Amino acid sequence: MLVGITKPTFFHDEAAQICFWLEHGIDVIHIRKPEASIKEIRMLLEVIPTAYFPQLTLHQHHDLVEEFNLGGVHFREPERIKISEDQLIYWKNRGKRLSSSVHQTEEIVYIPELFDYLFLSPVFDSISKKGYQSNKAILNTMKTSSFSRQMIALGGISPQTIPMLDGTSFNGAALLGYLWEDSSAKLLSKSTELLTTWRTLDLSL
Repeated sequence: MLVGITKPTFFHDEAAQICFWLEHGIDVIHIRKPEASIKEIRMLLEVIPTAYFPQLTLHQHHDLVEEFNLGGVHFREPERIKISEDQLIYWKNRGKRLSSSVHQTEEIVYIPELFDYLFLSPVFDSISKKGYQSNKAILNTMKTSSFSRQMIALGGISPQTIPMLDGTSFNGAALLGYLWEDSSAKLLSKSTELLTTWRTLDLSL
């Protein structure tokens, strides 16, 4: 499973690039805009064809998930700690994917099984956050341990680092910094490189 995460800010041609990646190997796009208003998120969604809505997950303004019938809801770590099981069941009963984020493998056992997948980070040095370094213990643990829900590697994921996930118990990877370009002209070659590398992996631990 390959997951894309948007830039925290809006940029020219963003909707077209989201559609491109959903057509070229990315399974789900997480729309993460921490400072954006509900109006700004709505404006972005309104220019994305409805055919892609099942592959979109929102990090903020979850009311829009129902308004646009999007596919998933993401809860940041502070939100996940406070949310009730009834609230999670509400979303599951509406057929929505649930995801959240963790930074230590020891936390995973305490997270409700209602979540479909978890981002685990930082696996490698971040591309988008300069100076945000990897937690090397994560990769070592994922080479010897497996978990009952899907774990998605996050942090510094690119065709250059993906081979280092080989032989781990990760079920997928999430990309941010690698995906987005000022010019859409570069995207086709990047998608080919990404998928060629991804298909070589053995994530069967």
